Amino acid sequence: MASKDPRIDSYIAKSAEFARPILIHIRKLVHANCPDVTETIKWGFPHYDYKDGIFCSMAAFNAHCAFGFWRGSLLKI
Repeated sequence: MASKDPRIDSYIAKSAEFARPILIHIRKLVHANCPDVTETIKWGFPHYDYKDGIFCSMAAFNAHCAFGFWRGSLLKI
């Protein structure tokens, strides 16, 4: 079962209004497609750990959001 971190809820709530639905959607997608991820905050923004390290992360900025994979080798394409 996925581990959710209440700090992610806080991060999303404090993000710019345009970014909130995007971050919520990304969060749902990550948990739906990788149910064993663990949420955490690293370097001030949400990260998702899987097995032995960071799998992906997301962030909100003043005018854009970002999402990236740290270990693309784990992706099944």
